[in-house]
Amino acid sequence: MHLERMFDESYERVIGHGIGISESGTRFFTRFYEIFFAKSELVREKFRLTDMSQQLKVLQKGMYQLMSFYLMRTDNDYLQSIALTHNRDHYDIHPELYELWLESLLQTVAELDPDYHEEIRLAWQIVMTPGILYLKYYHDHTPAAP
Repeated sequence: MHLERMFDESYERVIGHGIGISESGTRFFTRFYEIFFAKSELVREKFRLTDMSQQLKVLQKGMYQLMSFYLMRTDNDYLQSIALTHNRDHYDIHPELYELWLESLLQTVAELDPDYHEEIRLAWQIVMTPGILYLKYYHDHTPAAP
């Protein structure tokens, strides 16, 4: 089976489709943050003052940007703004935290996708990794203007 199609089908099973967060999407993103927060005190500290109901929407939009980066193979203003706000001079999201983020995402998919198997894990990794590498790189660099 084609990995992009596997990703798309898994995404629809665990998050849904369309604009706005569906009931399954809310469950997915809520569970993701439970897993992510359990991985590190530093993660919990970074989100200490965050409005989590708003953060669910931010995460959904950020995931769309990571998927777009994979599909279009180029950045955009929104992804650049994420890179800038997450760099060492702002939120200071250390590159290793992105590894925890991805691992938490993959664990959430494994828990909530009834059709989960290792190739689905690979499909999610392939789609999410390019954008994560982009964000990690810009921890110590400033993105060029588009």
